[in-house]
Amino acid sequence: KTHMSIASVVIGSTVAGIIRRASSSVCSFPIVQANKLPQVSLQRRRSSNPSLLASASNANMRVTESSTTITQNKKSRSIPKEETGIYSLFDKYPESDGRGVKIAILDTGCDLLASGLTGTTSDGITPKYIDFLDCTGDGDVPMNHTVADFDYATKQTVVGLSGRNITMGEWAKDVTTLKMGAVRLYDLLPRGVETRLKRERKEAFMAKHQALISETQSSLDKLNQLNLPSLDKGNTSGGGDNKEASSGDTKIDPQVKEVKELKLLLEQLKKIKESYDDSGGPLLDVFMFKDEGSEEDIEAVWKAVIDLEANGDLTNSIPIAPFGYARQVGELAFGSYVTFCIQVYDNGNILSIVTDAGSHGTHVAGIAAAYFADAQEQRDDLNGVAPGAQILACKIGDGRLASTETGTGLIRALIAAKKYGCDLINLSYGEPSWQPDSGRVSQVFSDAVHNWGMTVFTSAGNDGPALSSLGSPGSLSAPITVGAFVSPEMMVDQYSTLPPQEEDSPLQGASYYFSSRGPTPDGSFPDICAPGGAIAPIPRHSLQGKAQYHGTSMSSPNACGVAACILSAVRQNGITNCGPIELKRALRNTALSTAGIVDPFAQGAGLVSALDCADYIISNHGKDGQNLDIDVTIPERNQARGIYIRDEIELDGPMTFGVQVKPRFSHSIQRTSSEMDELLSLELDLQLKASEAWVTCPSSMTMLGGQTFSVRLNTEELPPGVHFATVGAIDASDPKRGNLFSLPITVIIPHSKFVSVNEPTFALNDNEHVRLKENGVDVSATFELIQGSPNRRFLTVPRGAEWATIKVKSNQPTITSASPRILLHAIPFVRGDLPNTECQLKKIYQVKEGVEEDYHLRVKGGSCLELCLQLLWLANPSPASITADIEFHSLDIRSPTLISSQPITITAASEFARLGASTPLRAEQLNPVCSLKSVSRALRPQDSDINLGSVERDVVPPSDAEVRASNSQQSSTAIGTQIYEMRLRYKFSIEGEKGKEIPVRPSFPSLFNQLYDSPLDSQLWALEDGNSQILGYGGAIHHADPVSLKKGDYTLTLLLRHPDRYVLEQMKDIPCELSLSLSDPLVCNVYDQLDKASTPNLKDDGRSPLKSVLLCKGSHQDLYVARPTKDLPAWVTTGDVLVGSLVLDKDKESVTSMELVYVAPPKANKKDAKKEKAVEKKQDSIDDVVFKAKLGYMAGLRMKNTTLYKEHAASLKEERPSSVPLLTEFLLFALESPVPSTESTEDKWRSREVELIYNAMQKTNNGPIDSISLAQYFGLNEPDKDELEDDEEAMTLNKDMKEQRSALKKILLARADISGNIADKNAPVVDEFDQAVKELKKWVCLDNLDDDKEKVQLSITLAKHSRLCQNKKATAISILLKAKKDLSGKGLRQVDEELLKVFGLCDGMEHLSENLKEGVHGLFPVVKRSV
Repeated sequence: KTHMSIASVVIGSTVAGIIRRASSSVCSFPIVQANKLPQVSLQRRRSSNPSLLASASNANMRVTESSTTITQNKKSRSIPKEETGIYSLFDKYPESDGRGVKIAILDTGCDLLASGLTGTTSDGITPKYIDFLDCTGDGDVPMNHTVADFDYATKQTVVGLSGRNITMGEWAKDVTTLKMGAVRLYDLLPRGVETRLKRERKEAFMAKHQALISETQSSLDKLNQLNLPSLDKGNTSGGGDNKEASSGDTKIDPQVKEVKELKLLLEQLKKIKESYDDSGGPLLDVFMFKDEGSEEDIEAVWKAVIDLEANGDLTNSIPIAPFGYARQVGELAFGSYVTFCIQVYDNGNILSIVTDAGSHGTHVAGIAAAYFADAQEQRDDLNGVAPGAQILACKIGDGRLASTETGTGLIRALIAAKKYGCDLINLSYGEPSWQPDSGRVSQVFSDAVHNWGMTVFTSAGNDGPALSSLGSPGSLSAPITVGAFVSPEMMVDQYSTLPPQEEDSPLQGASYYFSSRGPTPDGSFPDICAPGGAIAPIPRHSLQGKAQYHGTSMSSPNACGVAACILSAVRQNGITNCGPIELKRALRNTALSTAGIVDPFAQGAGLVSALDCADYIISNHGKDGQNLDIDVTIPERNQARGIYIRDEIELDGPMTFGVQVKPRFSHSIQRTSSEMDELLSLELDLQLKASEAWVTCPSSMTMLGGQTFSVRLNTEELPPGVHFATVGAIDASDPKRGNLFSLPITVIIPHSKFVSVNEPTFALNDNEHVRLKENGVDVSATFELIQGSPNRRFLTVPRGAEWATIKVKSNQPTITSASPRILLHAIPFVRGDLPNTECQLKKIYQVKEGVEEDYHLRVKGGSCLELCLQLLWLANPSPASITADIEFHSLDIRSPTLISSQPITITAASEFARLGASTPLRAEQLNPVCSLKSVSRALRPQDSDINLGSVERDVVPPSDAEVRASNSQQSSTAIGTQIYEMRLRYKFSIEGEKGKEIPVRPSFPSLFNQLYDSPLDSQLWALEDGNSQILGYGGAIHHADPVSLKKGDYTLTLLLRHPDRYVLEQMKDIPCELSLSLSDPLVCNVYDQLDKASTPNLKDDGRSPLKSVLLCKGSHQDLYVARPTKDLPAWVTTGDVLVGSLVLDKDKESVTSMELVYVAPPKANKKDAKKEKAVEKKQDSIDDVVFKAKLGYMAGLRMKNTTLYKEHAASLKEERPSSVPLLTEFLLFALESPVPSTESTEDKWRSREVELIYNAMQKTNNGPIDSISLAQYFGLNEPDKDELEDDEEAMTLNKDMKEQRSALKKILLARADISGNIADKNAPVVDEFDQAVKELKKWVCLDNLDDDKEKVQLSITLAKHSRLCQNKKATAISILLKAKKDLSGKGLRQVDEELLKVFGLCDGMEHLSENLKEGVHGLFPVVKRSV
């Protein structure tokens, strides 16, 4: 881009939250071994959009009595059907509209209330949806907290994890045990809905906030009109520098102070407006309980409550069960319009709240099987292709990864599809293809087809029109890969295409320009094509009912819907066991050549034909080999699935290829007698036939257990361009069956082969030619472009070329208003494991008269470069004439591979890297720039754990053959394989400058860019801070966005899955790479002289880096890249690798850049001459060493054994009663140790203990601290470092004084903090708090504290003092907001709690309180969202 246990959920009583059944009281539909389910009446609540919900309800209730579809004069403008012959199929087989067929839609999930998908299938009885499953785990809510002995009769409220008091309703009267969880609303929403909701919530917040600002300004204006005396502005930022003593406050007019407060409040309100943040969002409490049921035949179910409005009121909530059990649907609140259902797993420990991750899945489901009850009353057929089919909606697009598919989602969905008995699967997703038919996910897709009997349809991809642009899973062998076709009628109906001008040809059907093309690097093709555009339902949260989408994502469900109708038709004729191989063979053998532009690279066998396919299956079912898959490979070409000759050098090699043909039986491990009979009886007499004269093959072969034959290609007479042929094998006794297998053959004859210095021009036709330019290197080609047809040129890249410049311009005058838009797609290399997406050039540009466009792409010498141009008919179908000049360039400096993992390296011990540039093809500009932009740091995991996955979701079923064998032997040997999960945890710290953030992006290079071909089932990582707030997620295939991290500690958790525990155990130490961005790039100078590069730090010797220089053809230039001379950031450590690039020509960075790495050396030893001369420090005595050791031992007992602690404390106090470190330790004990059981109030006990220590510290009580002496010492000019280093006695005194001051600051801060806590609960002691703060301010301010924890404590204390003692709420807000901005750590939660108290005392700040509460839940999550 999951489920076996029975469960239910209760939805909160809200205006926006609703509960409904997806159909009327029909509840007898069985799911996964379920018996007849109880009937449940329709329950529906009020909605914020009653009319919309009413219409949805009506759609649910409508039942059609007619079972015959009348198709005469039918026309489908929305979802194309005429193109595939669906209406002809309906005419011959009236009820062949997908009835009885189950389709699993593997996508972003579906809106269960979207139009056309809310009720039943076309029979008016069977529910449209079988179930809706979140296979990604994105909506999983842990339910690990338990409230035992709940009694509704005595207490109707429970404190939820959000901290809210939750009021239960009558539904809880029989509940005795509750499970609790919580989930953020934003974690459940599709990304687009989240964006919209945040925008709407911000608008509402700003409206309230602006009203508060206006009201505050109005109050200030009224006071200003009184001409009050001015008041010097004091420091209100907190700390000990507040000049406004309380004794002076009484002399100031209260109205003057009010003016000051209002001004400060206005300033803070404006700051809040500027820093508005809604990243937290509402936190929804969730409760679950087990309902044992009131009837004997009702199975006990889990039920849960979701506080949709996040207001704590669940009095009117109604239980909702898992969708497959009671078919209930809810809607999330806050104007999201997102529908959801629920599932429950792992014995109630996991609640899965299932929502869609985007509109794509609903649109796809609508194309395949939407049913509008009144569609037959309209001339335009609005239904999906198979309105009679049922849908199993499987969400495989993970919301945490912006709806990208994951291996977990894909494999769980395939498992679920098998459990629910699905016949067909549609997957309209795809990623770049590295190595087709390899990896765990690819294997499970193969198992789904060959072992579990399900037919998989998948999209070819949207990366055309150049050849070899298929991705995965479209490049896999098991699925049916579908390209996108557009008919002239679709162009007019769906795209309002302009009609051709009189002199132009009429519109023609063709492949969409974007439809990905074959062949794959090993020669494979798409299978078929189908209409690739549709107007279909989309989710209600999109705020529109339908949308027009186009893509191969639309062609795949169209073909899948056709297949559902075909299966309906053949089942009406008694064929109930048409399997995936037979169906695929039928679709391919009956596909039609399109009535327009034929393109086998995009269309495969052709356009799917419904009636022909159904008749084919009925005629040929049961014949030998009809349901047998046959693997055809080329052993000498690494088991390639076809012959693909692309590079010119291959044309000079052998043109005879051995072909291996091997039947693939789906048998059990220990074959049954019937399977042995099938194996031994296989003998097919086949005729082999080549489709083109330039291909020679044997005329026949007998296929037994596996045979080989040879194919010879005669390419010498072929004209330039791409040539396609097949070798087909048909049953000699029954030729009408068509191919039982076919071998695709693609040969490219480069156009550049037909030009030379002696004959520089080759004419392709009257209007097109290819011409070699005078330099013997560059090529010029003309293109005549017509609607729907890609025009290709193939050029052999000169040896040594590293990049090409493509210059395109129009050959004819154009009218500006009708200037054609053209897609330029160039692929320079197709070999190995390199996807086209890693090396291609793809641009859409508008042709303008007299304007030449330049584009650059990397190339590889000797390979074949395809330059494909196609006219975009969506803009204008008028033809265009284009000239493209292709210039080849080289500096002969890069690795010979097109994409290399070998960077330029400056090692830690070297000062430079050496390389050389040459110009073998032409003169080149050398204009180098070089810099390092990020730091790469490798981490190893600190711990790991391996556990079995979910019993309901993660057991891979055995093959159908194993099940049959087990049944025949009456044994239980056919068991599934449970998947293991391993979680690795990586811990790291960010040591950057305080207040500055560093963008960080984690990745796992050894596994990255692998999904369908990954050796593992899945990988997913989550990054969290020290408060367990999730900061970002990442997956297997796309780089996550960098996350800006402050100084602090972080944890990265990686989830890996595989069915073999041993595989995971061998990956316990897999390294993680952190990429940390530098705020300013580090420049590396490039020199042309070795001595300059080897002494990079030297200056003022006349040196200068290499500037722009023109290298003549055939010349050479040595280059030396020096390490950066600027100091590395202080946080860069030994072992880090700095990463950047050397750009050889800054005007052509995309094609002349090379990766550069610099291994960070050990830090330089910076010696201080003064320190070297300093006197040796006095050594601690043995008594001091022993005393410190005892203190350290006591610290370890502080929280563990208070009795033993007190024994040691008494002994040490007797030994050194005036020890400042000892008294400081006593203070920590008073603040942190457990409260004695004899004490009823914690604050009062701690206050007494702190006061005792405070008194013990005072000199007047024979303590060590004389505050007057301290004030005198630090009030004078403190001795500087030089004076202290020369005077040992002064140094000792300075150390003692600082130790005393530190202890005094700690005790004063502790006294004031605890006093404030007591005063907050007991007004009569406010004066004591006031006095404690006055003492505190004498010694403590934010500037003289080093620890953020203490700064947070001081900020809270001062804000509390402003609130309780001075009634200065604006001052309190100012102090707290500054702390939130400047400080970090878990203590900020207490800052937010104090800020909430202040907001609660102020009129009109309810919106601030609500926003802050949501932010607290986001920053300090009460439930950790795990991977």
